[in-house]
Amino acid sequence: MSRLYTLRMPASCGELLQGMISGEEKLLSYPVNLYNYLILERRKGNPGKIKGEDAFPDLPEKMLTLIKLAARDLGISPSLLAGYRWQHRQLIPSGKGLASSTADLMLGLAALSLLGSKKLSYQEILGYLTAIEPTDSIIFPELTLLEQNRGSFWQRAGQPEGEVRVLALGQPGSCDTLDQRKFRGSIPDVTEAWRLFQQGVRRQDWRFIGKAATFSARAWQQQLNYPLLEEIISEAESQGCLGVNIAHSGNVLGILYQTERADIQGLKSALLSPEIKAHYPAKWELELIRGGVEVLQGDGRQFKKFLAYDFQSNNRD
Repeated sequence: MSRLYTLRMPASCGELLQGMISGEEKLLSYPVNLYNYLILERRKGNPGKIKGEDAFPDLPEKMLTLIKLAARDLGISPSLLAGYRWQHRQLIPSGKGLASSTADLMLGLAALSLLGSKKLSYQEILGYLTAIEPTDSIIFPELTLLEQNRGSFWQRAGQPEGEVRVLALGQPGSCDTLDQRKFRGSIPDVTEAWRLFQQGVRRQDWRFIGKAATFSARAWQQQLNYPLLEEIISEAESQGCLGVNIAHSGNVLGILYQTERADIQGLKSALLSPEIKAHYPAKWELELIRGGVEVLQGDGRQFKKFLAYDFQSNNRD
């Protein structure tokens, strides 16, 4: 067993779409190159003297709750867990809709899988994650449509070829994303957004997926009230961007673009207006990547994807 594990899990820059599809709420989040990390280093000496939460002094509360629950279910002994020093590094801002909690929970499960040599299915993973809170489809290696509250449905969504970048804008402060879910009102139907997304996959054209994201953002505007949303959409479209997505539980939005099609410098200049900067002081330049946890390999330079063993669509439709 390795003396050192370094795991990382990406953020989500909100969702490409979210809402009612085929009678239940589903979402399709997308991962970006912003990460939380979990480092496990084997302790020297006798770990038997380390008891209870002393083994995990720096872990977030939700991650610690899940580790205790899943370790008991999976038969992973407290002594094995205490034999490692658990270090958490959070680079994903919390309370923004960037799936920081999902990243932490998935890191905890992947760590248990490695230490206990326990292969987990996605159904098992979703069961653990949704026992803590609604989750995001960034846990999958590919873009995936997911019923996020119980993990009862997932479907591979596919995606066109080509790189997609994101200019993310964040509003001031943070919000309680779970409370925001509770009090956001009625859930819009986004079947049209899902149809546009599928059309983009069939035609291998990201522009339709950008349209799907914009449709979903507009569908939620009455409930979520993103400041200057229409102005930002107009600027993004005029500069050749694909579309605008939002965090449906959070306060960030993403402007999706491909460098060969968009005038990104023109867009950045337009976003420097005092009004937009006042509402969206935070900014990140990101790129869409594959989802799921990665584990640093022995050479210390290359991360390798950690995969559950049954990535098949659970499609009841």
